[in-house]
Amino acid sequence: MSSIVEELQRGALNRNTSVSDLLRMAKVISVKLDLPDLANWVNRELNGYGMTEVPAYRLIHGQVKGKNPFHGWQPVLFHDEEIEKSFTNQPIGQPLGEIEHMLSQARNGPGELMIPLSGQAATLLMNATGMTLPFAVIIGSGTAWGILDAVRTALLDWSLKLEQVGIKGEGLSFTKEEREKAHEGQSTYHIGNIGTFTGNLGANLGTVTATSQQASSDEVLKFIEKVRSNVETLNVSGKEITRLDAALDDLKYEMKQPSRDQNKVQQAVSSIRSVAENAAGSLVATGILFELAKLFS
Repeated sequence: MSSIVEELQRGALNRNTSVSDLLRMAKVISVKLDLPDLANWVNRELNGYGMTEVPAYRLIHGQVKGKNPFHGWQPVLFHDEEIEKSFTNQPIGQPLGEIEHMLSQARNGPGELMIPLSGQAATLLMNATGMTLPFAVIIGSGTAWGILDAVRTALLDWSLKLEQVGIKGEGLSFTKEEREKAHEGQSTYHIGNIGTFTGNLGANLGTVTATSQQASSDEVLKFIEKVRSNVETLNVSGKEITRLDAALDDLKYEMKQPSRDQNKVQQAVSSIRSVAENAAGSLVATGILFELAKLFS
């Protein structure tokens, strides 16, 4: 009788086998070996990441465009490189099967895929441009293929490690000894890291762990300096600029303390957000709001 682990290997080496099918095979293995963290990663790949941070291989770079009703999709021009990166570097959280479907539809087209911006990002762009248009990130199909390849390779590496330690399974079954071995492995497979996300395939032969921490002091201090360098471009009154400066000072002070006063941090963040929201039509203000959402979700 064939081994399901070997079937997974054969499928990973066969380009005609969809990655979605490989993931479903991996789900069977992970559940039967009692590896809930790996099963959780597989479920996210199959069903989408939702509000969960994505692994590094799902962070893509594209071009932001808005759909003009008369001229079709037109590029959005940014005047600040850092703000542009905030929008053009996007996490792709769609179910993997959806990505496969988009690629199949693009085979006879221009070789581009349209990834809708999140509701928050789209709203910020609408406010900044004053135009109620659909916005999306346009990526090349090769970028999407890279996501599929990353998952395919991770599954192949994991299945090879299972075989190396003597876990192959017979049909769809594993012995008690094999199930015990599945929790003794020490090899680690990194599925990527983005921001504070860390994923490991295999702390225990396939465990996927994720840690989400608060923004580091260095990240916040860089954000503060970025805001200060662009404050003159904000379309707000002198009183609002003074308010913004005070909030930035308060936030900077708290970031340098051994123990942050979260109430004061929140007050400073709220003031910064309020000033940015009052700077109607400013792409810099849009970038500030976008960065605040990432640093203090």
